[in-house]
Amino acid sequence: MSITVCTVSGKGGTGKSTVSSGLAIAAALRGEKVLLLDLDSGLRCLDIILGVDEKTVFDLSDALDAGDLKKAVYTAANYKNVSLIPAPALPEKIDFDKLAGLLKQVENEYGFIILDFPAGADFDGYNAFPEAVFLIVSGADGVSTRDASVISRGIVSDKPPRLIINRFDADMIKYGVYKNVDGIIDCSATRLIGVVPAQSELLLLSTLHKLKPKGRALKSFNRIVRRISGENVPLPDLKKI
Repeated sequence: MSITVCTVSGKGGTGKSTVSSGLAIAAALRGEKVLLLDLDSGLRCLDIILGVDEKTVFDLSDALDAGDLKKAVYTAANYKNVSLIPAPALPEKIDFDKLAGLLKQVENEYGFIILDFPAGADFDGYNAFPEAVFLIVSGADGVSTRDASVISRGIVSDKPPRLIINRFDADMIKYGVYKNVDGIIDCSATRLIGVVPAQSELLLLSTLHKLKPKGRALKSFNRIVRRISGENVPLPDLKKI
């Protein structure tokens, strides 16, 4: 039985698609087969991040029309256990209820199914996946965390949504930009599941299509995947994240 994860955010620019890719890579390196779906119709980017953009012929809209998700599955350039269904090239409304039904047909083939939603409060889309683990990706700034709290309150799910603080820089606490991680969590009104450091390699993911095997970024994604899987993984010292 697979674990379905929905990555969401209140505002754009929080690095949600990079986080989705990082989680997929971390799960794949743990031996899981992963299906990653780009739901950001018209503004898709996961095909570039995972290095399949030049191979893409079919996308999610084709798969939904055919009633067969396998019609639009592509294997990531550097990770054979990561499969991607690209978003439609043109803006269009996705039938999330139909998508949820089709995912039921393939859920036994994957350990993780990750749905990368576009930014914004698409609660109708979220509600089609009541059994999913919702991960709200936020920056540490006040705008991102306030928007995260709005998203958190609106999600109806069997499991409470969890917070990922992305692009975290411990020096910002030292310099007083924010007081501590607890303040970020309180502002978002969402329980923390992980912190992803600000790392230059994440900016290069769309060019290199891979993460350093022993890098801090991959280690942070691995901790989050383990927590999603039910493991008790303590948060390391903030300077070592």
